[in-house]
Amino acid sequence: MHSGGSGHKGWCDRRDDYQDNKGQRKNNVSFSYTDIVEIPVNRKIDMDKDLVSVVIPTYNAEKHIRDCLDAAITQTYKNIEILIVDSCSDDNTPQICREYADKDKRIRFITHKSDGPSASRNTGIKEAEGKYIVFWDDDDFPEKDLLERFVSAYENCQDEQISFVLCGMYFDNRCNKYVNDVESILEDANGYERNENYFLDRKDASVLAYLKLFNFVTNKCYELDRIRENQIQFDEQMLIGEDLKFNLDFLDKIPGKFGVINIPLYHYVKRSNESLSLTYHEGDLEDTKDIYKRFINWEKRQNNATEDDVLVIKSIYITDWVSRMTSMYEKFQNETENVWVRRKLKKELQSKEFRQNIGEVYKSGKISTIRYLSLKTGSFRIFFFLRRFYQVLKG
Repeated sequence: MHSGGSGHKGWCDRRDDYQDNKGQRKNNVSFSYTDIVEIPVNRKIDMDKDLVSVVIPTYNAEKHIRDCLDAAITQTYKNIEILIVDSCSDDNTPQICREYADKDKRIRFITHKSDGPSASRNTGIKEAEGKYIVFWDDDDFPEKDLLERFVSAYENCQDEQISFVLCGMYFDNRCNKYVNDVESILEDANGYERNENYFLDRKDASVLAYLKLFNFVTNKCYELDRIRENQIQFDEQMLIGEDLKFNLDFLDKIPGKFGVINIPLYHYVKRSNESLSLTYHEGDLEDTKDIYKRFINWEKRQNNATEDDVLVIKSIYITDWVSRMTSMYEKFQNETENVWVRRKLKKELQSKEFRQNIGEVYKSGKISTIRYLSLKTGSFRIFFFLRRFYQVLKG
């Protein structure tokens, strides 16, 4: 156990300032599960353990939901309930889910009329009966020991106040052979060890956000009573940033540090070039700006937060802000009446807020010179052309 630990084996309390390190480990992961089988549940044994609720929103997921369900029913931690919440799929998703529910009595299949995963997750919160709750996406999948590691983490940190427990992630790319799979954990270059557990101060949300481990809910385990007692829900009006908003809403109500299991245990799978993050929806731009301004202000309020912590989040803000503008440009660039889009994007690039943030981020070395200069021109067409040229070179 590292020095500064909480007294529980494997849990360490880290307060090191974050050192910017752009290197990430890469790992081509091959993962497979057996065909669906009936899983006997020994209630006499499992009832001695805390129940974990697994909420899986789904819609038209017939091509990939089996991967997620196979991973769920073969978890090494057995005392679970699996709530599949379907938003009126019109493919074979309901039949597949009922097939699994017939073979494993821990599965509850719920159909409701809703618009988006946030409403489905809220239904899951309402219906769940566990002490702990996790939220998985139907096109992703966890490692088999994820829930066992989550429950063990909570059990082994009773003397330390924590808000939630999270794990590292795999980012699996199945749509571009030129892009390697990546894993994200706390980096050994900053003194962290793989497969160790750590307590992180709340200010270190910036570290986790940089590593793409903070914003998601899918790599986290929450105590259900805390969510219900504080009436925390997913924002059903948001299509972008709803996970981050949920986490900030949760942390505004719940004190404590972050418990980190420093090994990737959840696979975020990119299966196609089309994704919600790259598709324009009305309100996305403003939602992105609002949630990141809130995140920045939240970070500033944390004990011992540094200027660099805030700048890390600002750099992520700029990246997502530009991504939203890119999706808007791509959607309307071929339309005849698109003058309003060019004006809108020019206004965004020339706004005081954008120029101030990107200037601060550039001075801190958290954005490349080419990217900075192309955005500073105030012409999104120039930036978009250079971005597309880079993508072609990259493959």
